[in-house]
Amino acid sequence: MTDNLSILETALAIRPHFSQLLDIEAGEQMRQQLDQLLQQVQAGESVEDSILELLTDERATGTWVTEFQQANATQKGFDPLAGNISKISAPRFKCPLCDYTWSRDRIGRPTPLCRTHNVPLEPA
Repeated sequence: MTDNLSILETALAIRPHFSQLLDIEAGEQMRQQLDQLLQQVQAGESVEDSILELLTDERATGTWVTEFQQANATQKGFDPLAGNISKISAPRFKCPLCDYTWSRDRIGRPTPLCRTHNVPLEPA
C-alpha cells in the first residue's frame, strides 16, 4: 500500500520527466491535470488516489512510478517483493439491460449500479 506522502513525493519527482516519458501533447496534458490535483492538495483536499490513478494511467509513467517507489522503499530499508510487477486483469461487470461495462480497479471497491438503469451490474 502506498501512503499519501509517498504519492505526493512521487508526483513531484515525475513531473519534470513527462516530456521524456510521453509525447509533447500527452505530457503537457498530464502536467496540467497533475498541477490541478496538486492545487487541490494545497487547498486541503484528499486527492492522492486521483493523483496515483493519473500517474499510472499511461504505461510509461506507470512503470516510472513503480520503479521510483521501489527505489524509495529500498532506500528506506524496505525491500519490495521479488519478481516482475505487472498489471493484472480487473474483474469486469456489465448491465443486464444495456452495454454499460465497469471494471473493478481495486480490491474492496464496491460494484456500482448501472448509470442508466440503476440496477446492479453482473459479472461479465
